[in-house]
Amino acid sequence: MPSPQLPPDPETIRRTAAEILQGSDFRIDQDTRVGDTIVDIMTQIIKWIVLPFRWLFDAMDGLPNGVWWLIVIVLAILLAILVGHILYTLLTILSPSVRKSKLSSAFSSKKPLTADQFEQLAHEAFAQNEYIVAVRFLFRASLVHLQSLEGRLFSPGLTNRHYLRRYRNSPFVKSLQSFVDIIDTAWYGNGVCREAEYLKCREAYAEIKRQTKEVVHADNA
Repeated sequence: MPSPQLPPDPETIRRTAAEILQGSDFRIDQDTRVGDTIVDIMTQIIKWIVLPFRWLFDAMDGLPNGVWWLIVIVLAILLAILVGHILYTLLTILSPSVRKSKLSSAFSSKKPLTADQFEQLAHEAFAQNEYIVAVRFLFRASLVHLQSLEGRLFSPGLTNRHYLRRYRNSPFVKSLQSFVDIIDTAWYGNGVCREAEYLKCREAYAEIKRQTKEVVHADNA
């Protein structure tokens, strides 16, 4: 029959407990954050910005007060420009979502827009590299010119192909075909609308705009 094991002596227990408490699982003062927080990053950036200024101030020790203040003012202006540029960059990054919501809401707006307004929206979309959106705005502007020519509003339920059939025997059909093909491919389909396609539609829009004005002038002659 085996003899019963004796418990460890008190010194062994204290030593073992101390080793356990010093382990990583019991370090209550340990920073358990994963990665750097935004505050840490901003603090580090500020330190990097301040460091050369601190070195420069130390180097300016002994300069006349006038020169010292002149340098400080120039550096303050440069720092303000730097901060302004950083803020502008952040706003530029964050603002596209606001601009895109403005562009998307224009399609569902119940208030009729003029051709010039659609042109402006197309210009804004093009500036954001939203080429297919810009093409759709130019197509809407083209329809506004055609509506003015006919003297009445088109039904909102008409499809793009309907406009092709409607104007198949008119001088507008070729330009409308350019719009419809690109919209069907890049908006309703899986195609891609690049800058070249947008420029093609812009030429088509300019042609429709010119042709409608010629018809109006001929009728008024």
